[in-house]
Amino acid sequence: MNLELADQPDSVAPQGSDPGPVAESCGREADCYLHPDVVKYMRQEIAAAGGNEVFFCGRCEQAKVVQVTVLARGNQTMTPALSGQVKAGEVVIHNHPSANLTPSDADLRVASLFGAEDIGFLIIDNPVTRVYAVVEPVEPVVVEPLPLDLVEKYFFADGALAKVLPSFEFRAEQADLARAVVEVFNRKSFLLAEAGTGVGKSLAYLIPAALWAIRHEQRVVISTNTINLQEQLLNKDLPLLTEHLGLPVKAALIKGRSNYLCRRRVKEFAEELKIDANSLDEELKELVAWAQTTGDGSRADFPSLPSAAAWEMVASEADACLSSRCHDFGHCFFYKARREAAKAQLLVVNHHLLMADLQFPSDFGVLPRYEALVMDEVHHLEDAATGYLGENISQIGLLMQLNRLAHQRRPELGLLRRLRRRLGQGSGPPGKSSPKRQNKMQNDFFSTLAAQVESEAEPAVLMLLQDLADHFEAWREILAAAFVPAAEIIDGSFRLRVTDKERGSESWKLSLVDKVENFIEEARVVIKALLLLGHNIEEGLLEKRLPEDFFVAWVGEFKAATGRLQTQVDFIGRFFLNQKSEPGIIAWVEAVAGRRRNFKLVMAPLEVGSLLEEMLYQRLKTLVMVSATIAVERSFDFFMTRVGLGERSCNGTLHSLILTSPFDYRRNALIMVPRDLPLPNEAAYIHALSLFLDTLIARIGGRSLVLFTSYRAMKQAAATCRDSLQRRGVRLLLQGEGQRQWLLNELKNSYNTALFATDSFWEGVDVKGRALECLVIVKLPFKVPTEPVLMARLEYIAACGGNPFYDYSLPQTALKLKQGVGRLIRSRDDRGIIVVCDRRLVEKSYGARLRSVLPDAEFLVLPGGEVIGRAAAFLPSVS
Repeated sequence: MNLELADQPDSVAPQGSDPGPVAESCGREADCYLHPDVVKYMRQEIAAAGGNEVFFCGRCEQAKVVQVTVLARGNQTMTPALSGQVKAGEVVIHNHPSANLTPSDADLRVASLFGAEDIGFLIIDNPVTRVYAVVEPVEPVVVEPLPLDLVEKYFFADGALAKVLPSFEFRAEQADLARAVVEVFNRKSFLLAEAGTGVGKSLAYLIPAALWAIRHEQRVVISTNTINLQEQLLNKDLPLLTEHLGLPVKAALIKGRSNYLCRRRVKEFAEELKIDANSLDEELKELVAWAQTTGDGSRADFPSLPSAAAWEMVASEADACLSSRCHDFGHCFFYKARREAAKAQLLVVNHHLLMADLQFPSDFGVLPRYEALVMDEVHHLEDAATGYLGENISQIGLLMQLNRLAHQRRPELGLLRRLRRRLGQGSGPPGKSSPKRQNKMQNDFFSTLAAQVESEAEPAVLMLLQDLADHFEAWREILAAAFVPAAEIIDGSFRLRVTDKERGSESWKLSLVDKVENFIEEARVVIKALLLLGHNIEEGLLEKRLPEDFFVAWVGEFKAATGRLQTQVDFIGRFFLNQKSEPGIIAWVEAVAGRRRNFKLVMAPLEVGSLLEEMLYQRLKTLVMVSATIAVERSFDFFMTRVGLGERSCNGTLHSLILTSPFDYRRNALIMVPRDLPLPNEAAYIHALSLFLDTLIARIGGRSLVLFTSYRAMKQAAATCRDSLQRRGVRLLLQGEGQRQWLLNELKNSYNTALFATDSFWEGVDVKGRALECLVIVKLPFKVPTEPVLMARLEYIAACGGNPFYDYSLPQTALKLKQGVGRLIRSRDDRGIIVVCDRRLVEKSYGARLRSVLPDAEFLVLPGGEVIGRAAAFLPSVS
């Protein structure tokens, strides 16, 4: 629980003065709550901190604190952020240097949050002679373990699942996984498990998690990477538990704050519509009307997907939220969802939200406190952490932020123009005439503010908006010309990793820095104007020149907008103007050309393991991590190293388990490699591959998924195959020609279709039956060696004495290959062939390591013509 108590001193009495009767009567003798050894230790720590504030975490026995550790140190005017390592049944203790033990407003706020989590909160004086209990210590609840026989009760052939699911089959692997999950909940430890396709892993962890949550009234978070798995849990698995197995578990899907409508913002737009029906575009009018009828205010509830620009104007945002000061707080969609989440026992989230939530104090985050976490599809953990524990800004994001202030195409939608209109309406709410006896001083103040908006703030923003594209284009041109080889610029787009080499070059120091400084100077003019405007509005509120109900929200809006702009500008300055790279950080530029032109600056952590240990693992008692693809050569070493679990494996707090698929690949699958295709790096490869695919797919009549590693190769092959296949009755679909789910539905619902796809289709594809019986892996899925994160991590491994290829690239490729081949056999009755069109799988020395992740099926290396013949013989035709 990260709780920031900034600028909140204790109830301080002036130095040298009598603290007064309140302090004298406040609290009890220290020995009522604290063991003598604890008192001695705390005195020493407070003295070592110079008498300033110290936060302690205490462990209790029989309502008395018997052991303490220091959480954080601060001073009388800046109380530090607490670390989130306090657990139910423990107590937080901190001293008031003033000797006045009366709780401050900040104390009461934090105490209420701790109290809700069964954590005590005590205030002491510096000599540790008196204690005031804001929240009394709570005796920890004795936790009864889950009985191991529940595995037999639910998962055996005569168990509860068999009675409610006609198609249920006993799977020893599923029972073993469920037993391991039960044990890890009981032990309060960590489990890392690979469960092959068909094990039934979701029910194996969901039933024990639900039973634990119900029995112990403790919430469990279930995190997935894909929407498909979330929908399976919410629409299939959880209803099975509640409606058929009689488990009264309450579950909730948790969404990020920005997915919810802000009632205050919508009301402001609605008031403006009353004055001028043309003040909003049609999309915003639809959002305002929908806000009157929506049940949960969720973006997903809107009949059609709103544009990002329109939604951002009405969405809930933490930095602009008035919280309890808002008139709509009691009906706020976001806080309503948060209250519902607090009541739920199972919280379903995605990995991105889980990572993003780690960066917020608990009172601003989305998730309530939790100590048990199940992560499915955990092979995505490193990527999710890399993306969300870093920083980035983009040209499009900055453009949207500035448009929010002063819209280029629709000036009436800009925050500044809307403020001008409000100021012109006087002190009353929009749509109402100003009072007849309105104070002349107030009118003058309104006019001054309106003039400041019109002559300073709005023109400054519009000028930056006008120049923004030129600024970014200048940076793009310098970087492309000086640092990016022509071969790596594809249709005007490129990626460039930024290291000390680039920062130290003449092109960077003489040309780029000058251009960036020009931008920052112009941006600071905007920030200065916005800060001054916000300051004047705040002064007007303090001096009662502005109606509080009417303008207090504008203070929050301007602070939020200015703060974001300042953060973005500061980030651009750090990225370009720092002479040295930040330690442990990977920096790169992404330039996208074409219709969706964009320019993005990214900083990401080089290694996420230590961050995950500090921010995630330490807050948990129980962690279950499962996936179908995390082991290489039956070892978790690669994954554990990447996500910081190595030490926990060594000290015995992490248990591991590998469960193979129950499917009979020997009978139902055939793996083949055409030995006469050129190697992927040879010029003739794409042409030869296209002819091979055309003949193979036509011979079996479609029913194929072909996985590529690049869009360019996919399009080149499709250009050769499509007309030929169509003449022979096979329909060819291409990723990008429709939404992902539509493409998959088309493949599922016909037996004469082939789908060519790239990266995102290597996993999450579940097509059972005869619609998919041929899977082609075009090329071994090695990552592009110029990808910035990959480059940096390979260099780091080499610098530490490792082998970048064998320690990182090869295991990563093996796991990706494992994911790809897992798309074929999805049920016991499925049958099919896997064709790998890359001879390196059998010709290179490292091929054995890659072959180790393939299913245990017959493996053949044949000429291409024989591969096609064996495929046709193995797969009976569809009548």
